[in-house]
Amino acid sequence: MKRFFCSIAFVIFSLNLRANEEDMLRWAADAESGVPNVFFSPEDPNKITGFEYDIAEVIAQRLGKKLQFFPNDWEMLVPGLQRKQYDILLNAIEYNSWQLLTHKANVALSIPYYITHLQLVVMKNNDYMRYFSDCEGKKIGILKQSWHAEKALKRFDSTQIVIYDDEVKAYADLKNKRLDGVLLDHPESYYYAAVDKEVRLVEEPISRLEYAVMVRSEDTTLLKAINEIIEQAKQDGTFRKILENWGLWNAETAAYYHTDLKSKTPATALDHYIASVQASQNQPHHFYLTCITVFAKAAWMTLKLSLTAMALALLMGFPLAVLRTYGAGWVRWLVSVYVECVRGTPLLIQLLLIFYGLPTLAPKLPEPFAHWVCLSPFVAGVLALAINYSAYESEIYRAGLLAVPTGQMEAARALGMSHIQALWYVIFPQAIRTVIPPVTNDFIMLLQDSSLVSMITIVELTRTYQCLAATHFNYFETGLIVAAFYLMLGFPFIRLARRFEKKFTYKIRRN
Repeated sequence: MKRFFCSIAFVIFSLNLRANEEDMLRWAADAESGVPNVFFSPEDPNKITGFEYDIAEVIAQRLGKKLQFFPNDWEMLVPGLQRKQYDILLNAIEYNSWQLLTHKANVALSIPYYITHLQLVVMKNNDYMRYFSDCEGKKIGILKQSWHAEKALKRFDSTQIVIYDDEVKAYADLKNKRLDGVLLDHPESYYYAAVDKEVRLVEEPISRLEYAVMVRSEDTTLLKAINEIIEQAKQDGTFRKILENWGLWNAETAAYYHTDLKSKTPATALDHYIASVQASQNQPHHFYLTCITVFAKAAWMTLKLSLTAMALALLMGFPLAVLRTYGAGWVRWLVSVYVECVRGTPLLIQLLLIFYGLPTLAPKLPEPFAHWVCLSPFVAGVLALAINYSAYESEIYRAGLLAVPTGQMEAARALGMSHIQALWYVIFPQAIRTVIPPVTNDFIMLLQDSSLVSMITIVELTRTYQCLAATHFNYFETGLIVAAFYLMLGFPFIRLARRFEKKFTYKIRRN
């Protein structure tokens, strides 16, 4: 009877959870390099803002759903959509660039909601670059997967193209005279020039860009509804107010909307963003306090992820070491294959394989197993880190076991101990003292490698740092703060490991 009621409760909970999911519009974007599209507010880094956030809110409201945001790296946005981790992508998805790839990627595009162009940015004292044609023979920075920018620059045979993960790094290299110019979408360039008066925009529109919403190809009903909402928002002026509020209303979009160019709404959001960034620069103490608060929250995610993964890695690594050292020949061979395969492939590949690769097997598996391969981001991150580090921990344990003189085993057996007793009471205690320093070092390395889980939508310390730096155009001070957090996370475990090492040394000497 108890099992029956538990089953009923589980079914009700599952139905409620599914109903809640149906009430949500799950939307993903890359907030790391998102100003003014999608970014974390300078005043409250826990809050998402941007003109595309406002557009996504309108779409969600008119669909009768609540908006749920999923931050992800740009190159992982489409794999996450295919994995059904979220429902739509609304993040400067350029229509013409993706139009030829939609069939291969099994995705579909809505009608455009915004029209803009590429914009060349140079230093204000740069007198030798007045037109786009002046890029000939120069070094120009663009963003990754910026197909239109790369295509536009390919017409110049001697131009060197440098690709960046986000625009802040590109602008930093521009100011440090490592680049002659930066070619990005106009909204990003316009906002950066509004904040930094040392740069200027080359007044020459380059290439037409059309932003669209991306959905999975099978979500035809959702795509049709989004197209209708975009058309309605164009006609009733909703999207125009949003664009004017962010100072992004332009001639291309006005012509596409079949309306006039003159703005009717003040650019309040633009003015507010500029004032917020300037306030953080003029009041560094407030900026540091905000960063520390946000980093403290992200540090808990990093610590929770690292501790769980390391505990699993230690539990997995110990039996692997024992089997490889004392097991039968075929067992040692199997463990060796596992260890070498795991150590011989990058952690990032293993992470992406577990999170994005395994779900592709779900249609071919029976129901219980199909559900198991679709892991949550946290579980997938812990599993990838644990599997990767279990191979290293097993080798550390094995080295510790082999470091114990063979005479210790012989002496223990001579005293009447069984093989298991000799291992447990004689070999293992001596081996543990040997492996504590390298295991501690591995935990510090795992703490740092946990930053890779940002590739599967987990917001931890490094991801938070990148988003804050991109919002405030500040990599130095925020970098120092996040580095201090990593040091504070690792230092207690270093001290604890040294204490255990001294304790085991004392016991061994006493015995």
